[in-house]
Amino acid sequence: MRNKFTTLCALILAFCVICGGLSGCAKKSNVAASGIPQKIICLSPAGTEILFAIGAQEQVIAVSEFSDYPPEALEKPVIGGFDGKSISLEKILAMQPDFVYLTDGMHNFMIPQLETYNIRYYLSNASSIAAIKKEITELGEITGHTKEAAKVVEEMTLAEEEARANSTSENSSPRVYYEVWANPYMTAGTSSFINDIITAAGGSNIFSDLTENYPLISEETIIARNPEFIFIPITSGITKKQVAARNGWSQIDAVKNGRIILIDDNVYTRSGPRVANCIKEMSEIFAK
Repeated sequence: MRNKFTTLCALILAFCVICGGLSGCAKKSNVAASGIPQKIICLSPAGTEILFAIGAQEQVIAVSEFSDYPPEALEKPVIGGFDGKSISLEKILAMQPDFVYLTDGMHNFMIPQLETYNIRYYLSNASSIAAIKKEITELGEITGHTKEAAKVVEEMTLAEEEARANSTSENSSPRVYYEVWANPYMTAGTSSFINDIITAAGGSNIFSDLTENYPLISEETIIARNPEFIFIPITSGITKKQVAARNGWSQIDAVKNGRIILIDDNVYTRSGPRVANCIKEMSEIFAK
C-alpha cells in the first residue's frame, strides 16, 4: 500500500509541475452557510489527520484511500482513492454529506455539482507551514472545534521552536537535497511546505531558488550543488548503498560523510499536523 501511495504522490507532484503548481484562482470554500457539519467526507489523508487532530472524527462519515493515520481513521468507510479520477461523485452524493473536504488541483471538478446540491466544501491548498496552520484553524471554526484546533496549532509552533533550539552554530544551515522521486529526479522547490520543513529545521534547501512546488532537476545539478544531507523516501525502496553508488555521487559531501537519510515520506508528504514532527526529527539529524 505504501509503495502505491508513493507512486500516487509522484503522479500528483508531476501534475503540479506540468500545470505550473496548484490552482490559486479557484474558490476556496462555500462554508458561509450556517450550522456545524455533521456528515463530513474527507478526500485526502492529510485532511483526515487534521479532522482527527482537532476532535472532529465523530463528524467524519467517510475518507479517501490511504487515510491511515491516526489508526482510528482506518475504521471509517473508504469513499475512493485520493486521485480525483478514482472517486465517484455519485457515491459521494449517495452518502448525503453536508460537507466535503477537497484538495485543490485534484477535486475541483466536483465543485459545480456540490454547489448544485448545496453541499458545503473546503478546498485545501496548504503549500506552506503557515498555510497548514491556517487551514487547521479554519477547519476548527467550521467544525465547531475552535479550541482544539488552536491547541494543535500551538503544539506545532512549540515543536518548531524546539527544533530551532536544536540548531547548532557549528552546523548552521547545512545544505540539503530532498529527493521526491528519482526517475526522473524531482525535488522540493521554494513554494513547497517541504522547503518550509527544511528551513524551520535549520537547513538550507539546495533547490530553494526554484519556484515550482516540485521541480524536475538534473543529476548533474544535484552533484554540483553538493548537499551535506540527502533525504530519500523510504517507500521508494532505494537503499543508502544505491544512492552512494550513483554515478558521480561519491564526490558529494553527504555521501562522503554518511549523511544519506531514509525518511518516512508517508509522513513528510502530508500537509497536516505531523509536519511539526518532521521539523523536529530533521533538526535532530542536523544537530548530530
